[in-house]
Amino acid sequence: MRTTPALSIFLVSALVPALASAEPARTVCFKGDQVAHIGTMEQTTHAILERTYDPAKNEIRQRTWSDKNPTKEAAMTGKVDPAAGTFEFEDPDLGAKGTGKLDGKPWHWTTFTMTLSKGDLVVDSTSTVSDTKLHQEATMKNKGKQIATVTGDLTSFDCKQLEAKQAELAKAAPASPAAPAAPTSPGAPTKSAPAPKPSK
Repeated sequence: MRTTPALSIFLVSALVPALASAEPARTVCFKGDQVAHIGTMEQTTHAILERTYDPAKNEIRQRTWSDKNPTKEAAMTGKVDPAAGTFEFEDPDLGAKGTGKLDGKPWHWTTFTMTLSKGDLVVDSTSTVSDTKLHQEATMKNKGKQIATVTGDLTSFDCKQLEAKQAELAKAAPASPAAPAAPTSPGAPTKSAPAPKPSK
């Protein structure tokens, strides 16, 4: 069994491209829960997301943390193609690659769709975002068979409180994993929902 980052996956949907603009870079932060359903098992992950939109570089840079391992930072950068309105990224932990599309005002998108894949493992996700909330939905399939679903609801907070929120996350971390431990993308969930290891 391999634990794919639930927050990472949803968070991956959020790593999408946009049209270049003179708009300055901005950073937003969200915190909330992601719930994964794997067979009859349900697993809840508390997560924090920091995302920087950088029009000048056509990038979306993201960092995420979860209570499964509060000190572990999952960092990712989405490379934007302004003309096509698409983005590409790689999950360094999983060695997986993904692509996505966006909808809404450039650099203030309201809907993101993304596909992450590695071998037979494919994750499709959709995220809707506003200035105050982020809702995520993802489906994981292995060899075409659905193995898990993940939903996430996060609320924005002032990024000046990031360190304090990280401290709260560490306090909320369980003393020991409630589910089998295993290794953890962006618009996709964080690194916590377990899923079978994809075949090579």
